[in-house]
Amino acid sequence: MRNKFLVLFVMLAMVSVAAAAGFQLYEFGARSSAMGGAVIANPYDASTLFYNPSGIAFVPGMRFYANLDLIFPKALYVGPEPLPWAGEVYNAESQVFTPIGLYFTFPVNDRLTTGISVTNPFGLGLKWSDDFPGRFVARNTDLKSFYISPVAAYKLTDNFSLGFGLDLVIAQVLLERNVLLFDNRYEVGTSKLTGTSQLGIGFTVSATYKTDRFGFGAMYRHSVKNEFKNGKAEFTIFDDLSVPNVAAIASAILKDQNVNTAITFPGSFNVGVYYKLMDNLGVELDYNYVMWSVFDKLDIEFPDDPRLNQTVNENYQNSYTVRFGAHYDLNENFSLLGGFILDKTPQPIESVSPLLPDNDRTNYSVGFSYNTGKMQFDAGYMFVNIGERSTIENGVGMNDVGFDGTYSSNANLVFISFGYTIK
Repeated sequence: MRNKFLVLFVMLAMVSVAAAAGFQLYEFGARSSAMGGAVIANPYDASTLFYNPSGIAFVPGMRFYANLDLIFPKALYVGPEPLPWAGEVYNAESQVFTPIGLYFTFPVNDRLTTGISVTNPFGLGLKWSDDFPGRFVARNTDLKSFYISPVAAYKLTDNFSLGFGLDLVIAQVLLERNVLLFDNRYEVGTSKLTGTSQLGIGFTVSATYKTDRFGFGAMYRHSVKNEFKNGKAEFTIFDDLSVPNVAAIASAILKDQNVNTAITFPGSFNVGVYYKLMDNLGVELDYNYVMWSVFDKLDIEFPDDPRLNQTVNENYQNSYTVRFGAHYDLNENFSLLGGFILDKTPQPIESVSPLLPDNDRTNYSVGFSYNTGKMQFDAGYMFVNIGERSTIENGVGMNDVGFDGTYSSNANLVFISFGYTIK
C-alpha cells in the first residue's frame, strides 16, 4: 500500500508541472502582448530580447525595459453522473499571478548589439477549496520558472541580422493535496511536494530581415531539461481521526522522503511576417510551433527506497499557436494596438485534471503605446477563452487517475510596461 501511494503521489505532483507548462506564457512586453505577441518580424523595443533576439540589432540605443503582467485565472469543475457530486459546480479560488520581464540592451558598435533578459515563460497554478471532491488529486498547484538569457545580435547587412543567446533556467514546483488511505475510505491528512531544479541550459538562434515596410523574423528556442534533485515529499496526519489506530498506521506508511525526477520545458520554432499597409498602419502574422512531444514520460526515482522507482507515460503532443497583431499610429508618439490568437493545447484528454486543466484557446487583446523617443509607456489587456473540456468520451471516463468531470476556464490579463533609452 505504501509503495502504491507514494508512486501515485509523485506522479501527480510531476504531472502538475507539465500541465502548468500547458499554460506556457508569452506575454513579456505590454506593447507586444497587446498585439497578440505577433512581433517576431518587427523589432520595436528591448522586449525583442524575448521574442526574437536577432531583432535587437535594429533597436537603436542602450535601452532598459520592464514589464509586469497581472494574470487573473478562473476555473470551475462540474461532477459527472453517477458520482455523488454530479451536477455540483466547484470554483477554483481567486488568485493573481505576476510574471515579469526585465530587459537591457547594449550596442557595442554599429553592427553588434548585446543584451540580457529575465522572464518567467512557464508558470501559473490553481487552488481549490477544502471541500472540493478532487482535493485528493490536487488542492494547490504552483509552478515558477526563471529564465536568464544573455544574447548577442549582429547585422550582416543594413537589412539582415543574426542572433544567438543562452537560456539559464531554474524551476520551482509546489503541490498540496489531501490523502486517502485504506481503499480510499479514510481521509488521513495532507501532503506537500516542493522542489527547486538544478540549473538547466538552453539556447536560441534567430534571424531578422527588415526594410521600411516589410519584415521577416524566425527564431528557434531549444528545449531545457530541468533536473529536480532531493525534492521533498512531506506528510501531515490529522489529529482528530475518529477510527482507532488509523493515525498510527498512516504515520507509519506516509514517511517524509526525497524524490528525484527531470522535466523538460519544450523547444519552439517561431516565424513571422510584418507589413506596413500604410504609413501609420502595420500588421503581422506569426506562427509558433511548440515541441511538446519531449514530454512523453517521467522517470521517478526514490533515493531512499529504489523499489519505488517508476516510469510514467504522458504522451503530450506537439502544438502550435497562430498570432495576428496590428498597430495604428495616431501620431508620432501614440499608437493603438490589437491582437488575436488561436492556441492549440498539447495536453491529451487523459492528463486533464484539477492540477491545471487545459484546452484549445482563443485570445483577444487590445492596448496602447506612448513613446516620446526617450521614454516609453505601454499598457494592454487580454482575454483568454480556454472554454469547456470534459474527460468523458462516449460515456467513458478517460482521466488517467480516475477523477473525471467537466472543466471550464478563462483568464484576464493586464500588462504594464515602461521603457527608457539611456543613450
